[in-house]
Amino acid sequence: MNGLFIGPYRQNDGWGASARDYIKSILTKMPNLSARPYYYTHQQDSIELDPVIKMCEDASFDKYDIVYQELLPQSMAITKSIKKNVGIFNMEITDIGASISQSILNNMDEILVPSKQEAKSIKLSGIKTKCKVISGALDIPFIKQNLDHKLDLNPRISKSFVFYFIGEFVERKNLEDVITAYNLAFRNNENVSLVIKTSVPGRNSGEAAQVVREAIEGHKKRMNIGKTRSEYIVTERLSDQDMIGLHNVCDCFVMPSYGEAFCRPAAEALILGNTPIVTANTGMTDFVNKDNGFIISSQKCPVISGQRTLSEDFDIYNANSHWYRPNVYVMIDHMRKVFEMYKKERSAYEIKQGLGRDCMDQFTYEAIGKKICN
Repeated sequence: MNGLFIGPYRQNDGWGASARDYIKSILTKMPNLSARPYYYTHQQDSIELDPVIKMCEDASFDKYDIVYQELLPQSMAITKSIKKNVGIFNMEITDIGASISQSILNNMDEILVPSKQEAKSIKLSGIKTKCKVISGALDIPFIKQNLDHKLDLNPRISKSFVFYFIGEFVERKNLEDVITAYNLAFRNNENVSLVIKTSVPGRNSGEAAQVVREAIEGHKKRMNIGKTRSEYIVTERLSDQDMIGLHNVCDCFVMPSYGEAFCRPAAEALILGNTPIVTANTGMTDFVNKDNGFIISSQKCPVISGQRTLSEDFDIYNANSHWYRPNVYVMIDHMRKVFEMYKKERSAYEIKQGLGRDCMDQFTYEAIGKKICN
């Protein structure tokens, strides 16, 4: 069987990483796979491909039995001569029934989504196409090779209990609630730190650092609580090895996003024993639960945002849809709980870490490839 994968696998961002991992997963069951890039960002932002994916890009076959498209629906095309057209789609919002996406996805032969929440959203949107829930994959051998690699941080931070956030500086990721919870949960004399790894679309590292710092200081000013806690901000682009190194010097990953289809950093944090705190009613709760992490209760709210996805041509981020706003007081309680467990209930804390590490095998290329090609 010959397959073709179309997606943004050359992009140096989360979309690109997801596409590369899907390609490697499919290859475990379908060696005759070609790959063709699609760009949602400037082509100069693309990365140098590793040999396995470059081999797929160089491969070509006379005919294809199946085409995988990891794209926004408006970018997908249906080829009737192909036996099976498969769309791989992340919504991160709920209900796109008022969007042109509905009719496009209804013409696919199959849809793959990374979480039960995404599948629920597909059904709610009136999309009748067969939908399979298949988690995103992680490069588990690479992660295992770098378990001892640590990113150099400020020595003071390294000696504290470190909460951390990894995500773009966009409204959906909800960094403001992280700042709020961090400052309300802990007194200034408590030995905790907060590391923020972020980027600002369209800005270089220096510009991003200034934008993020100004936004955080403005938020603290609005909090009006007097002296606030400082945080450590990283806006430089890190290598894949250093991203694992960042996980390895932190203790508890916090992601109060309004919507997530998968969230690679949350999955990496989980299998590295960093007890994630995540929003309920998102894709993250497919692998994070009350035993291996912490769930922030959330409330349904309309998608009202000044930030559009890519351009106004993509009509899926608007108030006809909804996502889930986490309860910041529950997040505060969870942050205090994990810190108290670390200090006073070390055995319970280590059990929680171990349950997270035990999830590693479910994210392998072989496990995900078997589900995709089944």
